[in-house]
Amino acid sequence: MQIIHDEKNSKFYITNGENIEVAELIYSINTAEKTLKLSSTWVEEEYRNQNLATTLTEEFIEFAKLNNLKIIPICSFGKAYFKRYGNKYQDVMFSK
Repeated sequence: MQIIHDEKNSKFYITNGENIEVAELIYSINTAEKTLKLSSTWVEEEYRNQNLATTLTEEFIEFAKLNNLKIIPICSFGKAYFKRYGNKYQDVMFSK
């Protein structure tokens, strides 16, 4: 499997060995506010329970750190992930 960051379409995705997309994380960026909204995550049913959404979220976090951007989780997975691991990622979480 391979993780790909498609900045043009604001998404990270994972492909299987046949180069078929099996998981994705979609985001939007607000350059004026220096924020990233984690809009949605999706994993193909047969690939669920393999931590693919977590893997994509961790890549997304690294992207935020490298670009000095703050994250706003919008989707249910993102909200649950940052609720569970939020203390670990305080440096990249957006706060008003």
